[in-house]
Amino acid sequence: MQYNFDEIIERRNTQSSKWDNVGVRVGNSEALPMWVADTDFTCPIPVVEAVMERAAHPIYGYSFVVPEFYESTIRWIKKQHDWDIKKEWIVFATGVVPVMNTMIQEYTQEGDEVIIQQPVYHPFGFAINDNNRILVNNELIYKEGRYFIDFEDLEKRAASPRAKLMIICNPHNPVGRVWTEEELIRVADICVRNHVLMVVDEIHSDLIFEGYRHVPLASLKTEYAMNSVTCYAPSKTFNCAGLRGSGLVIPNPEIRKRLEQRFKMNRSIQQSIFALPAYVAAYTKCDDYLDQLLPYLERNVAYLDEYLKTYMPKIKLVKPEGTYLMWLDCSGMGMSPDELEDFFINRSLVAISKGSGFGSCGGQFVRMNIGCPRSILAKGLERIKRTYEEGIYEKDM
Repeated sequence: MQYNFDEIIERRNTQSSKWDNVGVRVGNSEALPMWVADTDFTCPIPVVEAVMERAAHPIYGYSFVVPEFYESTIRWIKKQHDWDIKKEWIVFATGVVPVMNTMIQEYTQEGDEVIIQQPVYHPFGFAINDNNRILVNNELIYKEGRYFIDFEDLEKRAASPRAKLMIICNPHNPVGRVWTEEELIRVADICVRNHVLMVVDEIHSDLIFEGYRHVPLASLKTEYAMNSVTCYAPSKTFNCAGLRGSGLVIPNPEIRKRLEQRFKMNRSIQQSIFALPAYVAAYTKCDDYLDQLLPYLERNVAYLDEYLKTYMPKIKLVKPEGTYLMWLDCSGMGMSPDELEDFFINRSLVAISKGSGFGSCGGQFVRMNIGCPRSILAKGLERIKRTYEEGIYEKDM
């Protein structure tokens, strides 16, 4: 099946958080939405057909997890990542973010430390703080336009007797790193040695660019698998986040049992009747969609990179190894985080995610979503360029 990712699909008045709620979320309803992590591409036709087929039945009652959920998860992870997983390891969840909160609630206590690597997806920090745990930041090292893990610092953080859990993001949102096997082994060895449980967010793991390879951390060694919960979902790959379906891979039966019990206590695992048909269709019938999507995204990355170098050299793209979320280094603009936000959202009318939301170390950055038709990307860049050329990026003399 051939997909046209250049097609403009009107999303206004569809209860879209990205488009209809942009004013509430970024403070300017006129800003072009290039912020939250869903794309402006149609879902794969088999996913749409699965949802429509179920919607055609006029009763929308309770549903349950069907065998196809497990079979499709096994198939997809083997195909994409060459990891053989077992049915009994797989647990349904309504989303990766609820899993983070549930894991923190079950496996840590108030006052315990949870390690993250900022700048990183902000709900990780929310989950830690909202549950009265202590956020410990193993801040990534930014060097010559690329991010690296500070292993020496991680050794110290993990050695704390209060450190109980680490959330690992791979591919990393927002900096775009796809951690290598060697890097993952070093992180996992530190965590295992210090009895720090690993929650691994691999939700972007299908979106890997040419020259890079995603390695599921838990696939590397049995001891890693027994000390981890790995989170997957079709939501980013196939643009179906609103359907609320995810798959967890938990080889350790004790960890799995405790997590399922906590889900039950929270009554947080009841899936929508559309989640499973869409999930199964995505992981069994949509290989061609991803095959076409990845080259399109890579061309968008190349377009963005060339545009910035040509017209706005003070804004630099941190080279992404995966995902459609671009991390832009704006330190050359000489602006404060608030000034950057004003420059993009109010003066350029482009809704980005401000970098300071991913940690204080992100204050000189913004995150831009390029999962959109190239004409929308071009429109956004043209708006930014006009403001840039006016000299508004310079502080008043």
